[in-house]
Amino acid sequence: MEDFNQMFKSSKAKEMGIKLKEIIELYMDNIEENILGGAKVKLALYTRNGKNNVLCGIQEGSNESCMLYVHHIEEINHERLTFSGKGKHAKRIKFSDIKEIKEDDIKWLLSKINENAPF
Repeated sequence: MEDFNQMFKSSKAKEMGIKLKEIIELYMDNIEENILGGAKVKLALYTRNGKNNVLCGIQEGSNESCMLYVHHIEEINHERLTFSGKGKHAKRIKFSDIKEIKEDDIKWLLSKINENAPF
C-alpha cells in the first residue's frame, strides 16, 4: 500500500485512487498489483496470470483527478461512466470527485472486463 500511496501528489486524487483500488481488489479474483513508471508517470496496473495480462489500472490525472484505465472493453453504454481520451489498448474514465465513484458502477465495469478478458 505504501508504494501505491506514493503514486499521488494530490490528496484528493489519492482518496479516489484508494477507493478504486479497494473496489478492484474486492471484485477481481486472482489479481496482482504492479506499480510502474518513473517519477513523472506512476501507474498501478492490475494483472492476472502474469504481468503482461493487464485488466485495469489507476493513475493520478491532471487537476487533482484520478484515472481508471480499463482493458478488454471497446465501449461503454452506461449512464454515469464514459470514456475520456483515445487509448489504443486501454480506455480511461476520469474522476474529478470521490462522489463520482459509485461502487455498483465500478463493479459493473469490472464484470465486463472479467467477461472479455481471455485470462
